[in-house]
Amino acid sequence: MRRSFIIIRRLVFITLVSLTHLSTAQLVEDFSDGDFSNGPVWNGDTQDFIVNSEGELQLMAPEAGESYLHTSVNFPDTIQMDFTFRLEMSPSSSNFSLIYLGLDNTDPSLANGYYLQIGETGSSDAIRLFRLDGGSETLLASANEGAVSSDPAQARVSITIFPNGMWSLSTDYDLSGLSELELELSDNTYSFNSLNTFGFYCEYTETRKENFYYDDISIVDFEKDEQGPLLTNLSVTTNNTILLTFDEKVDVSSSENISNYVVDQNFGSPSSAIADGIRVFLTFDDDFLSGVPYQLAIMNVEDENGNPIIPIAEGFVVTVSPNVGDLAISEILSDPFSGGSDFVEIYNKSDKFINLNGLIISNVEKAEEKEITDDIELLPGAYICFTEDKDFLIVTYPTHESDRVIEVDLPSFNNESGNVSISHSSAPNEYIDQFDYNDDLHFELLDDTEGVSLERISFSAETQSNDNWHSASSTAGFATPGVENSNLISDGNIEGEFELLEQTFSPNSDGDNDFLVINYKLDKPGFVANIKIFDDEGFEITNLVSNGLLSTDGIITWNGTSAEGNISEIGIYIVAAELFHPDGDVKNFKKVFVLADFIE
Repeated sequence: MRRSFIIIRRLVFITLVSLTHLSTAQLVEDFSDGDFSNGPVWNGDTQDFIVNSEGELQLMAPEAGESYLHTSVNFPDTIQMDFTFRLEMSPSSSNFSLIYLGLDNTDPSLANGYYLQIGETGSSDAIRLFRLDGGSETLLASANEGAVSSDPAQARVSITIFPNGMWSLSTDYDLSGLSELELELSDNTYSFNSLNTFGFYCEYTETRKENFYYDDISIVDFEKDEQGPLLTNLSVTTNNTILLTFDEKVDVSSSENISNYVVDQNFGSPSSAIADGIRVFLTFDDDFLSGVPYQLAIMNVEDENGNPIIPIAEGFVVTVSPNVGDLAISEILSDPFSGGSDFVEIYNKSDKFINLNGLIISNVEKAEEKEITDDIELLPGAYICFTEDKDFLIVTYPTHESDRVIEVDLPSFNNESGNVSISHSSAPNEYIDQFDYNDDLHFELLDDTEGVSLERISFSAETQSNDNWHSASSTAGFATPGVENSNLISDGNIEGEFELLEQTFSPNSDGDNDFLVINYKLDKPGFVANIKIFDDEGFEITNLVSNGLLSTDGIITWNGTSAEGNISEIGIYIVAAELFHPDGDVKNFKKVFVLADFIE
């Protein structure tokens, strides 16, 4: 959770550095110029240091030893000091760093002043603050034990020093951009007005002579905090809890006042608010509903200095994990062009805002599966396409939505036939949808189906129905990753038991009525159907369904080819259906339609 704010806080830091450099800065150095020989000038063992390709000051010594680099500083009266260090090792008495915060002599053995020590004997390494009196050291305070004992030993350190000798030290050990106060102490032995040197000291063995890094140094005049806390993140952690994260610690009393938070949609204030540093946990009596847009109003929350937040209204929508019936397999490419990758497309049939984290895509025939491990939101009526090579898809297929194409690992899919199934990690053996694909489902007059996807025709018809799949149209580029299928039909209500979606179709693969669609809706299961196509002279063209067991509702399609596999001529045709039920019920239907064009 904390890492999601890195960019925000770094941008704030860069902005502050830029502004203070123009006005009150005493020392600002981020080594972005690739040099440490000017602006400011660093002295000492300069031959042992470089500015690396990442814009960091790095030790680059030829052999084991000691190295010391320092620069002159005119310290302000009230000091705000910030810097980052990283030791790519577990520090020890032979490999450690001293950071001289302020000395009155460039020779530490003779100096008065203050320094931090990073690394010591044992595993209890902590950032320790020392005072120097004519080169003699006195320990003043220690931060958290063991905080810099691991590899890497690193921190962003922020120190505030007031003229009366009051100190505060905050640290950010994971470099997330969020600091925690660790030390408060008083020592006014030396005024920083009498000190003039800041520097880094490294002691190292042969194997650690390149493992010390320093960056983003800022020593500026402290400016009093007069700005209220800023909300940096709102996340819904359960159906009735919200986690708020601010950019600084908040006052406990104001942040735990439930009347300072109100959710619209008649939800009201939370039943409890618990503050924990920069975070506030809100709990509500009722559950939030998926897909409903809410707004949380926040007011009167203060930071530790009493600065109130600017009242805001933050929007949020609750996402849920998918259940059976929420998602449908929409499209699959199992035989990609050479050098390309398969893809599987999924459609959100529900009215829920679905989080796909935990979705499992599998090929049950090969006992292979891959799980989605990122938070991916799928809105109602939206498509998402998963592939192992996003760049190939968006270059190859012009009809796509690049933001809806996600690069993930997929199970392998055989070219000619196979299975694609989707489930969720909460119930991995309970399939949300399954599709057994094969080459026979492609339009039989296509010369080559390499690079051609199979698209679902209807989301209300059964996934496993062969009549519910067709080759993507040529005008759409033979695949439509991340967008509506080129062959999709409207799932409107049908009035009769046996109806044609359109009375005219043209099987020319242009994505516009490429096949005849028969919608049926029966009053009970168990009907067996025989369905034939005749021309206007009564000659049988093809036996479309022979003793086929129908569900209670679905679709049947005809692609315009005859029993011999040839495209039928333009003209008027008749579809005749005879349905039998074991209880003796018989239904007969005849519908007239037009085949309007030849395939090209």
